[in-house]
Amino acid sequence: MPRWTNELPDATSRPGFSLKRTPPDRPLKAIVTSAQLLVCFTHWWTGRTTPCEAPDCDACKALMPSRPHCYLSAIEQGTREHFLFECTAKAALPFKIWLQTYPTLRGCFFTASRPKRRRNAQVEILCKPFDLSTIQLPMPPDIARAMSVIWQLPTTALEPSSAIDSVQELKIDPTTMNRMRLNPADGLPKPSPSNGKGAG
Repeated sequence: MPRWTNELPDATSRPGFSLKRTPPDRPLKAIVTSAQLLVCFTHWWTGRTTPCEAPDCDACKALMPSRPHCYLSAIEQGTREHFLFECTAKAALPFKIWLQTYPTLRGCFFTASRPKRRRNAQVEILCKPFDLSTIQLPMPPDIARAMSVIWQLPTTALEPSSAIDSVQELKIDPTTMNRMRLNPADGLPKPSPSNGKGAG
C-alpha cells in the first residue's frame, strides 16, 4: 500500500552520500565526521577512478598504474551537507600529521583548495581544531560500503566489517563477486546517470 503524509520531505535529504573532490574555483571547508582515513589503491580505468582488485584486476593486467586515494566523511561548513571526501595520499598528509597529535580525525576542521585554480592542480589541505560545542556532528557512514555503491560493486559481496573506522581494506568475497558479475540479475541495481551519489 502507498504511504501518504501531510509533511513535505526535507529538500536536502538524500538516501546516499555525494563524493566530493577539491573544486578548482573555491576552497572546500568542512568538518570531519569519521575517526580515520580510509585508503584504497585505485586505477584510472574505463574513463573513471575504480578500485584495484588485485590479484584478479583487469586494470593491473593491462599494466595500468595504480595509486592510493584517501577517503573520509565530513560535513560542509556552509551547507551542512554530509558527504564523502576524496583526495590523493600526498594531499592527505596533513590528516596524517593531525593523527600524530590527536587520537581521531573527528572534529577536525579542514580547508581544501587548489592554489593554481585548475581542475587537476595540486591540492593543499589545512587542518585546525573546531569548537564542537557549536555543532552536533552526525555519525559517520560506512565509507567502504558507500564507496562500493559509487564504484558500482555488488555490496552484497562485501564482507561485514566489525567497526566502520577500523577497516583498512575493502574485503570482498571473490566467489560471491564472480557469481554476481556472471549473473547480472543477482547484482547491483543500475545507478542514476553519473550523479556521483550512492546509497549509504
